Amino acid sequence: MSGVVMPFAVKLSQIRKALGSRNKSLLLELREEFEEELADDRERVEEANQDDDFDPELSLQDALRHLIMGEDLWDYEGEKYGHSLELMCAFFGEFLANEHWTGVPLDWADAADEALLELGVPAEVFSIFNHLLDRGAPVDIPEIDEVPWIGYVTLDEIRVALAELSETRLTALKSNVPMQIALKQVRDWLDTCQRDKSDLVCFYY
Repeated sequence: MSGVVMPFAVKLSQIRKALGSRNKSLLLELREEFEEELADDRERVEEANQDDDFDPELSLQDALRHLIMGEDLWDYEGEKYGHSLELMCAFFGEFLANEHWTGVPLDWADAADEALLELGVPAEVFSIFNHLLDRGAPVDIPEIDEVPWIGYVTLDEIRVALAELSETRLTALKSNVPMQIALKQVRDWLDTCQRDKSDLVCFYY
């Protein structure tokens, strides 16, 4: 299975402040910002729910409302809350260039982690799979059965990771240029976050 990593530089403090804030103005801004995407999803959900009265599907618009207004979350709709979290990251943060992490299989992440270990980067300090893909959401949402996979690195963790993921170490990957380029892009993500004093949140589809 191939997928794409969607990275965002975003201050998690802003996300956490928004959750449960009951800020109707913010909710309206989010609806306006993502009006087309929310409308497409709502139309699909309404059609799907015509044939399912027992386990109705949650719309993205309602999922956003649940999160912002502090309403009860549907425990079987983790995917919708994960996608809503991505919209909030896009709203509050900056989407980062990801062309070297598009159309990548999960075993590419494993290979990247093996390369990092060979370069001397401790897995507990920084790991593509364990930090960026499979760490889980940085806020409390229901468990996600399929996608998006979510991971994150906090600003404090980024400072430590950058010290290990040095340019000198990445240059040593001369025998595997595609991997070197991909990991340099990850370093760029971390550099951007450190410069902007942001955290890094990633979604894998």
